[in-house]
Amino acid sequence: MTRTLQNALKTNRTAHAYLFSGPRGVGKTTVARILAKALNCQEGPTPVPCNRCVSCQEITQGISLDVQEIDGASNRGIDDIRELRESIKYLPARSRYKIYIIDEVHMLTGEAFNALLKTLEEPPRHALFIFATTELNKVPLTIYSRCQVFHFRRVALNAVVDHLKTLCAREGVEADERALRLIAKQAEGSVRDSLSLLDQILAFSPEEITEEKVQEILGFVDRRIINDTAWAVLENDGKRLLSRIAEVYEFGYDLKQFLRDLVDYLRNLLLIQLDAGEGSPADFTPEELAEMREKAGKVSPEVLEEVLHFLVRAEGELRRAPQPRLALEMTLLRAARIKEFVPVEEVLERLERTKEASSDNGKGKTSSFSAPPQVREEEPFYSNPSPSPRIARPEFEGEREGSSKGDPFPREKFLEFVRSRYLPLAAYLSHGVPRWAEDNLLEWDFREEPFQLRLLEANGNQKKLEDLVREFFRREIRVVCLGEDKKAAKANKKSDLPSPRGKRLSIQTVLTQPQIKDLIDIFQAEVAEIRLPQER
Repeated sequence: MTRTLQNALKTNRTAHAYLFSGPRGVGKTTVARILAKALNCQEGPTPVPCNRCVSCQEITQGISLDVQEIDGASNRGIDDIRELRESIKYLPARSRYKIYIIDEVHMLTGEAFNALLKTLEEPPRHALFIFATTELNKVPLTIYSRCQVFHFRRVALNAVVDHLKTLCAREGVEADERALRLIAKQAEGSVRDSLSLLDQILAFSPEEITEEKVQEILGFVDRRIINDTAWAVLENDGKRLLSRIAEVYEFGYDLKQFLRDLVDYLRNLLLIQLDAGEGSPADFTPEELAEMREKAGKVSPEVLEEVLHFLVRAEGELRRAPQPRLALEMTLLRAARIKEFVPVEEVLERLERTKEASSDNGKGKTSSFSAPPQVREEEPFYSNPSPSPRIARPEFEGEREGSSKGDPFPREKFLEFVRSRYLPLAAYLSHGVPRWAEDNLLEWDFREEPFQLRLLEANGNQKKLEDLVREFFRREIRVVCLGEDKKAAKANKKSDLPSPRGKRLSIQTVLTQPQIKDLIDIFQAEVAEIRLPQER
């Protein structure tokens, strides 16, 4: 950008209007003043103004009659622009150009922009406009298209630190580099903000600036606490994690800022792991970088990515949480457990291997049921966002004994196995009692709750149940479901929920059914009467 402006001055190809955009405190107005000096310098136009002539001195002091700085926020009306249009007709008092620097130009009203259009498009030969704005999207396209636009970037952190070092040396103040890095990091690339923070700290400690004093004045959390909390999350150390959160809360630090600092540390750790370049984590000293590189090998990039993704999503929820401390504790505890989950793809791959093994043992017969849909984890009570969809790792190998008559049926292990394959079937089976009738005959007794047997048969789950039993015990087993009519149940006749005309069930019986519970919760319903479908 500076090279473009310098070459334009050398070749006398300066534009009649410039538009400088970028974040606050990065030098837009300063560059506008330097450009005004370069154009009106007695030795110019020149890329390097002398800063000694009358014109340069007046611009430096802000008293030049030919360089006017206008605040767009306080002079935003059409009357102010009309006054500018009248004054622009007159020649400069003593300089080469009459230059108008309008800061925060996006604050002008629509009528003011319209009044400026014609003058901006065809200004007098002796006039030049320089606009500065932090919100380029609010500048009308009609203004944008009539200017040469330059986009200013944030100042690099190391450059801000070097600038602060120079200023402290001139003031005779001893400054710790870590303290200056904290100031520069808080300024987020704004030189003006960093100078304001430095003035505030010098008012508190005019002789020496240390990291502890900066943390105390600006309310920063000690970096050691942030580092220890981050590793408590990665190592799933809940006790240490809660202790650190309590320490932060008791000191009165902002919990949202604490979470942002924690995310920033984990991001830098991920950048170090991925070897993203020399300037990636620039806000750390060489000693801290060496320590982070040493620790980075203890955790995989995949886990770091998942934790970061979860915490970034949780940051927005923390702002709206009625109890921020509790929300932060639950968020970090849940992030610490991410390593206990495995990707859905890995679970499905395990299921495929189990089905193939079952197919080989079952003489080429494959299971007829499909993998269940991904089940979203239950959200916590404060609506904190969940990590990526994951389900717990099924562990059933070596737990399939007691499969002959006389041995107890492993009911809970089998139901857990069914839940991992097909959740609705497990809900029906949990209402029955399984027992071995013979070595290869399993009875599932629903006589206490026959309604569950009718639901199971009506949804065509009998075949799925037999396939799951065969897969679980790895041999051929016949399954018989017992209901009100034992003979009819053993014959495996499917039912369409027949019932005598007008027969009613008790409300207590029906309200125990999971489907009815879901309907009541969804529609906030009240049960008035229950009647089974009539026989055809």
